[in-house]
Amino acid sequence: MPTNLVLNNESKTLELLNIDELNLKLENNSNLTLKIANFKSTKSLKITAEVASNSKVSVIFGDFSKGGIDAKILFNLNEEGAEATWDLASLSTGDSKKTFDVSFIHNVGHTKGIMNNYGVSKDNSEIVFSGVNHIKTNASKSETRQNAKIIVFDKESKGHAYPILKIDNNDVIASHGAVVGQLSDEHMFYLMSRGLTQDEAKNIITLGYLSPISKHFSEDVQNKILTRIEEEI
Repeated sequence: MPTNLVLNNESKTLELLNIDELNLKLENNSNLTLKIANFKSTKSLKITAEVASNSKVSVIFGDFSKGGIDAKILFNLNEEGAEATWDLASLSTGDSKKTFDVSFIHNVGHTKGIMNNYGVSKDNSEIVFSGVNHIKTNASKSETRQNAKIIVFDKESKGHAYPILKIDNNDVIASHGAVVGQLSDEHMFYLMSRGLTQDEAKNIITLGYLSPISKHFSEDVQNKILTRIEEEI
């Protein structure tokens, strides 16, 4: 069953675990900080947010499930002053495939959408980051940005980033960046030269890359995130 959440002229901070479908509606002058941690294997995930005037939704998503996932996230910025931010950290291991399609639609001007995706792919797994940031014709003075970074650990690991900007108005700020690369030999050499094993070095690098998102969660969830990283690496 989908979870529906409506805010009207109010502010909330919520922490959720293992959701499948979430519908958000922020009416005027609302502020929502949503922290979502995913530890269970789920075939699909859907999040939709409708954001009205002078409202902001910030979603922090930590995905540390063992199985694959096909996630579709959509932010509709419908009125002036609407803002949305999306911050994701995902770990993919085994033969899992994790796909995150995150889009921001700027339906009017003076709106803002910021996306940050970070992933680690290990073993024979795959991570895909995609999505469209669309600034429509009448959405002047809007700002949109996509950032995607993926580290692939092994020869069979795969990482793909497909950031797309669709800009129909010239009076805007828009940018995107995508980096997919292998684990740094230089970093590994440095850590192993200090007496660490290869596995210990990989663990430290992964913790440094993915664990910063854990600081946003409660202590119990933080511990689960760190334990899952250590188990998988």
